[in-house]
Amino acid sequence: MKPDFRILADRQDITARIRDRLLSLRITDEAGIQSDTVEILLDDRDGRIEWPAHGVELEVFLGDGRTGLSRMGLYVVDEVEHSGPPASLTIRGKAADLRAAIKAPRTRSWHDLSLGDLVATIATEHGLTPRVAEALAGIPITHLDQTEESDLHLLTRLAREHGAVAKPVAGFLVFVPRGEAKAATGRDLPTIPITATDVSRHRMTQSERGKYQAVRAWWHDPNGADRVPVLVGDGKPVYTLRHPYPDAEAATRAASAKLESLRRGNATLSLTLIGNPALQAEGKIRLTGLRDPVDGVWLLQRVEHQLDGRGFVTRIEAETPNR
Repeated sequence: MKPDFRILADRQDITARIRDRLLSLRITDEAGIQSDTVEILLDDRDGRIEWPAHGVELEVFLGDGRTGLSRMGLYVVDEVEHSGPPASLTIRGKAADLRAAIKAPRTRSWHDLSLGDLVATIATEHGLTPRVAEALAGIPITHLDQTEESDLHLLTRLAREHGAVAKPVAGFLVFVPRGEAKAATGRDLPTIPITATDVSRHRMTQSERGKYQAVRAWWHDPNGADRVPVLVGDGKPVYTLRHPYPDAEAATRAASAKLESLRRGNATLSLTLIGNPALQAEGKIRLTGLRDPVDGVWLLQRVEHQLDGRGFVTRIEAETPNR
C-alpha cells in the first residue's frame, strides 16, 4: 500500500501545495448525531502557508495511491490554531451537513403527526433530504414539546428513546434503528472482513451489561391516576426505567430500545489496523484470526483515520451488534 491523500479547498485542489508540509491528516467518523471532523496539521516553518479562512469547504480523499483514493467527506473549517516551536498550523473542520441552524434553540410544539413527518419537517427546514427507516416512520406522536431545545437535541432525544441513530450525512437526515448499519441512501453497508494480520493492536472488554434479561417501564394512566408497568423481555434480572411515559405504547418502545442497548453493549472492541478508508461508523466488520470470543461481527461506533509520516492507520471502537 502507498498511502496518499487529496484535499480540495472550495473545489480547488491544494494537494500539491501542502504535500511536503503535511505532518498529519486525521478524520474522525462518529455514530449518531455528533459531527464528523477533520484535522490537518501542517509544518509552518517559514510562515508562508496561506492562513485559511473560516467557512472554507474541504473535500478530503484518503487511500492507496496505486489503486485509488476514497472520498471521506466534506468539511467546513471552523477552527485554526498556530503553535510552536516548531511552528505548525492546525486546521479543524466539522462535517458540512451539521449546519449551525440545527443547533440553535427553538420553542414549538408538535401535534398529531408521525415520527417520519417530524423528521421530514426538520430535514426540509435545514435543506436536507429525510431518510427514515420504515419501522420508525409510522410511530405516532400525539404531542411533543420542544422548549428552548435545538432540533439537533430533539432528534437526539427521540433517537435515544427509540433505539435509533439520527445524523445529517451527505445531504440526508438519517433516522434509522441503531446497529442496522444503514447508509444515507438506505442501502445496507457491507460487512468488511478484517483478519489478524491487518491488526497491530486490539483490546476487547466484556462487562456485565448484558446480564439483564428484561426491562420494565412505567406509563401514567390518566383515568386511574396510577403508574402502570410494562415488561419487555423474559427472565431476571430486570432493569427498570425511572422516567414515566405518557402511554403504554411509548413505554413499550422505550423498554424495547433499552433492552436492545443492554444486550448490544455487553462487549466492546478497540482495534488499530492498517489504514482502511472503507471503514465507517455504523458499518460492521467481521474479525477473524484472533480467538473466540474476540472473532466475530462487530458494529463500528467510532472510526479514526490518520495519515502521517509513519503511514496510514485506522483506529476503531466497536460493540456487539443487535441480536
